[in-house]
Amino acid sequence: MKKQTLKFIIPLIICFITYLILDYINLPTILGIKPANIDLELFGILFDTLIVMVLFVISFFYIDNRQNEKDANARDTVDVLLSKTYDECLSNLNFLDNKEVVKKYIIPKIDGNKTDSENKVVNNLQTLPFESFDTIMDLAKNGYVDKVNLSQYLDIKKDYQHLISVKITFYDLIKPENANQKAMYDDIKKRDIDLKNKLKKILKVKQSDN
Repeated sequence: MKKQTLKFIIPLIICFITYLILDYINLPTILGIKPANIDLELFGILFDTLIVMVLFVISFFYIDNRQNEKDANARDTVDVLLSKTYDECLSNLNFLDNKEVVKKYIIPKIDGNKTDSENKVVNNLQTLPFESFDTIMDLAKNGYVDKVNLSQYLDIKKDYQHLISVKITFYDLIKPENANQKAMYDDIKKRDIDLKNKLKKILKVKQSDN
């Protein structure tokens, strides 16, 4: 901002100072110019216009710079929130790979007659990484999240929450005994690997950008 402002302001200031110096040494008289012939009213208008121009330029670049800073901060906030979300998702998916931990600490807290949203432990695993969802959506509405990243975020949210549910529900599906179990096992495994790889790739890119 300073460089842009000075680029416009300095010439105006130089002109104004030059005028003051010339007026102080009474250059018109030295050059034989009669001050009485100068239209002082017109000069006053020009002087006022100069002041307005200076203030306008300063205000314009100040406001523009503040908006640029605001936009940059908003985009940095989005980047941090997305990174935090994806990191937590990956961590939770890896955590559920430990079947013994799931069996010992999660399964006993689940009521099979209730939905995922009603089972606190499942609901927490599904929703806690996305606690900044409303903030991210507000930033997206204001243009700080592009279409690609927003679509990617929503897809990951959907895939992640589905995986949390099935990885807990079928935690003991280790050795499929029939075609249906094999299909379920293969589907969960594929989804799990695909999402983990996707999250790792995104986080790696974000880390390299920083």
